[in-house]
Amino acid sequence: MEQTWEFNTLVGEGSELVTIVYEYEKDEDGTYNEGIKEILFKGHDVIGLFADKQFKELEMEAAMRFHEHKSNYKQTYEP
Repeated sequence: MEQTWEFNTLVGEGSELVTIVYEYEKDEDGTYNEGIKEILFKGHDVIGLFADKQFKELEMEAAMRFHEHKSNYKQTYEP
């Protein structure tokens, strides 16, 4: 089942605030098929406006933040 997780970050020379929608699938072994689904700026998807290098940097940031989110979630909610 596909699930999403969102976080905000700053991008561009003007340090504009965007929301990253990170999509992943989950089963008993963990998460997989992780990646950015949308990049929202003022409610509009602007994913296609990023150069490859910028997008790869955002994907690395998203992967690190998601890993941290999963680690914190396990520490807080795992029995």
